[in-house]
Amino acid sequence: MNRRLTALTVTALALVALTGCTGGDDSASGGSNAASNQSVEDACTQVDDVMTEATQGIQEIDPSDPAAAASALRTISDGMGEAAAQVTNEEVSGILPDLQTAFSSAADSMEAVAAGDTDRATELTTALSDVQGSIDTYTELCGAS
Repeated sequence: MNRRLTALTVTALALVALTGCTGGDDSASGGSNAASNQSVEDACTQVDDVMTEATQGIQEIDPSDPAAAASALRTISDGMGEAAAQVTNEEVSGILPDLQTAFSSAADSMEAVAAGDTDRATELTTALSDVQGSIDTYTELCGAS
């Protein structure tokens, strides 16, 4: 495996591992809206649980194994889809599709790179940037622990 691919894999794992560092805090809005009685804090906690569960195994992934990184990204994407179906708070549910799409795109790109399509490494870099942007949006709403 070439050094660039290994570096991209390490970057992907680092970005995904950051999701485990996010969490709801006491400053998150605890109000409810007309469509839901779920507070922002409760919704963020629900998403945190999905992200934490999905990322627990990422810390053990070998950075030289892009297929494992792709699988981890896919697991997180799927978890975001499941969380979106359960979260009823409009503010939090409004950002989940972007999170899911970002992780799904990163997984697609990583799968292609893992399969030997190194031409998609640039696409992977863009997808990872989108993941980071979505994590930043989530952290702005839900706070960081």
